[in-house]
Amino acid sequence: MQRLGSTLAPNLNLAATKLLTLMSGAWMTQALAVAADLRLADHLADGISTRELASRVAADHSSLTRLLRYLASAGVVKTVGDRFELTEIGQLLRSDCAHSMRPLASLYGGSFYRSFAELGQAVRTGHDSFTSVFGQHHFDYFADRPELCFAEAMAASAAMFGTVAEVVDFAGVHVVVDVAGGNGELLKHILRAVPEVRGVVFERPHAIPAAESNLAEYRARCDFIAGDFTCGVPDMGDVYLLSRVLHDWDDQQCKTILQQCSAAMRAGSQLIVVERLLPDADLPSLAAAWDIHMLCNVGGRERTADDYRALFEAADLTIHAQHELPLDFTLLHATKV
Repeated sequence: MQRLGSTLAPNLNLAATKLLTLMSGAWMTQALAVAADLRLADHLADGISTRELASRVAADHSSLTRLLRYLASAGVVKTVGDRFELTEIGQLLRSDCAHSMRPLASLYGGSFYRSFAELGQAVRTGHDSFTSVFGQHHFDYFADRPELCFAEAMAASAAMFGTVAEVVDFAGVHVVVDVAGGNGELLKHILRAVPEVRGVVFERPHAIPAAESNLAEYRARCDFIAGDFTCGVPDMGDVYLLSRVLHDWDDQQCKTILQQCSAAMRAGSQLIVVERLLPDADLPSLAAAWDIHMLCNVGGRERTADDYRALFEAADLTIHAQHELPLDFTLLHATKV
């Protein structure tokens, strides 16, 4: 009897292989999370053998080798004799890497992994599954559990935004207000690049200590204000930052946030928004993936450029420039009408 696999047309076999790879994507999420939690990248940087690595992280040698082989198949590490070495991708999992993504790997394989198991509920009900799984909204849950390093995970990708200081003209700017800026990582890059600027971190009370710690070297040039951006925004800014904030919220909440920013802005003030934009066509896009992430974990959504344009117009703001940033992000530059 002829095996079914041998009768598959080449295109069908390719499609089946692709689909199987997609179906098993969650396995790689967990593999990366385990690598992050065991700090494998930190140890592999020392050039040790797999046996020494197993001893250091208290793991079964055979099982650990199999995990590393799986990571090698994805280009995270590579085989060199009886050991494994980090690739450029794997280097990003080191704790001491300038743009370390290790906290993100732990987060995606931890809390978010559990909530994604209930994605079907979010699709059926239109409500985020994170709240039903953990009994708290996403932001409250992480605010109560600083040990989960949510701020560090968000800062991991914010560190990629050093180019913001290059594409925004800060000439004549005296004060930059980072609205809901987390630990202030983006503002930190701006303060470093533009010495004459002062910064303001406007955040919920629980986030202020992390921002103060992260911006300690700029303490003489930075103020920290606790508050709720749905009720008001500090009115001393020449530039306002909203980095990865609007995608957390539905349209009505976004309008409220933008209206509060608009009300605080003076003539000549600028609003800088960093978000991923959904493509107009069926193209590979991190934004499409993060749109489902927002649905499942936060209750927000990613949007197209036209969607944002409409939201801005409702707050008497107009987008007059946009710039591409790393990790499929886009900077939207707006002013008051």
